[in-house]
Amino acid sequence: MRRAHPSRFERIPTAARAWASRLVLLLACASVVATSRAQSEDVLSPTLTGTPVRLTTDTGKVTRTVVVRATAKEDSKDPVEGELRIQARAKWTPSDPTQTAQPWLAIHHSEGEFATGSGSGVLEPGVTVTVESSASLGHACPLNQDCEWTVQVAFEVQSNTGPGTVDVEWTAQAAAHVLDDSSVPKGFTVSLSEP
Repeated sequence: MRRAHPSRFERIPTAARAWASRLVLLLACASVVATSRAQSEDVLSPTLTGTPVRLTTDTGKVTRTVVVRATAKEDSKDPVEGELRIQARAKWTPSDPTQTAQPWLAIHHSEGEFATGSGSGVLEPGVTVTVESSASLGHACPLNQDCEWTVQVAFEVQSNTGPGTVDVEWTAQAAAHVLDDSSVPKGFTVSLSEP
């Protein structure tokens, strides 16, 4: 049943409504693009092989420090932000070879008092298991200053599974990019160290 009085929208011819809809969608897309921040491609650091870690269910947790640096030959006030990725290969050896417990290994990242990321995995007796984690670097840093982030990486094993050890070999890699510029500055590099 048709209403006696058509709405204002219904009085606009169909072709005009279609073009008006397209215009509204185009403006919405343009506003999204206008508010997006430009950023350069990610630049990767060389892979850092960290000092191996041995955990026991008694000690439970060991922390390593990783320092990420971003530098460029070209002076720029554009901010830099990045991410740190850890890949650990862990092997659980229970003190009692007949034990079938499967503890977890967790990797926690923090800068100062702020937790920035984590990852975890379940370990199997006598099997090497890969556990990965990633975390954003805590704050954007202007490239014309020393861009350096000190990250505490904690390796933690579940403590209530019975006695045993977890041997962890790990690597780290950082990725960073420049905001507000779609090109990578001249001589832009990212490096890692374990002091």
